[in-house]
Amino acid sequence: MIEGLFLMGLWLHLSGRFDPFHLALGVGSVLLVMWINAPLKQTQLYSGDTYAWDRANYWALLAYLPWLGWEILLGSIQVAYLVLHPRMPVEPCLIYFRVNLPNLAARVTLGNSITLTPGTVTIRIRGDEFVVHALTRASAEGLVHGDMPQRVSRIFHGPREQVVTQVRVVKLNGSSAN
Repeated sequence: MIEGLFLMGLWLHLSGRFDPFHLALGVGSVLLVMWINAPLKQTQLYSGDTYAWDRANYWALLAYLPWLGWEILLGSIQVAYLVLHPRMPVEPCLIYFRVNLPNLAARVTLGNSITLTPGTVTIRIRGDEFVVHALTRASAEGLVHGDMPQRVSRIFHGPREQVVTQVRVVKLNGSSAN
C-alpha cells in the first residue's frame, strides 16, 4: 500500500498533470509496476532468518557509494580513450569467477556495481558463479583483483579476504588464459 502511494506521488510529481486522463494513466502505471514486482517480493534475500539489508553495515555502504561513483568516472574515461584511440585497443573477454559473499543481496549488489562501471557487464549470476564481459583484459583483471568485491563483502559482513576465487578469463577470439 505504501509502495503504491509512493509511486503515485512520484507519478504526480514527475508528470505535473492532474486531469482525469493523466491520473488514470498514473494509477494504471502504478498497478502494472506493482503487479510486475510482486514476484520479486517473494525472492529470498535472506541470510538465515534475518533480511540481508537489515544486517548491512551502512557506514561501509556510505563509503562505498562515492567510491563506486569514482570508479564509474574512471571507467568512463577509459572507455572514451578506447573508443577515441585510432587503433581501438579493445580486447573483449569473458571472466568466469566465484565469489564468497554471505547472501544473494551481496551478489546482486556486486553484479549491479560491475554493470554500472563502464567497460564491464555482468552477464549471469548463478549461485556464487559470475560471468562478466569486459572490454579489455586490464579491466577484467582489475575487477577480480580490485577492491569492488571486498568492499561489497564489507557491506554485508562477509569475508574480508579471498572473496573472488576460481578465476578464468576467456578471450573472445577463442583462446583462454588464467
